[in-house]
Amino acid sequence: MMRAGLAAIAITVALASLAACSQEPRGKDYLSAHPDELAQILKACANGTHDIPQECSNASDLDILRKARGSLGK
Repeated sequence: MMRAGLAAIAITVALASLAACSQEPRGKDYLSAHPDELAQILKACANGTHDIPQECSNASDLDILRKARGSLGK
């Protein structure tokens, strides 16, 4: 009976891990609306700890756009 409980826990943990890995990358619209998360992603991408390349790309694009708008006075 104890082994069945442990097996159920192991399966649950494995499925939860897979679900977390298959999360859709946060898009530019989402990141624009959540500047704190954008900043966290930019920092994590810069130091190599963020593991979703598409989010790094989206965050970088938004950062470049923000800087360009700032330099144009908009």
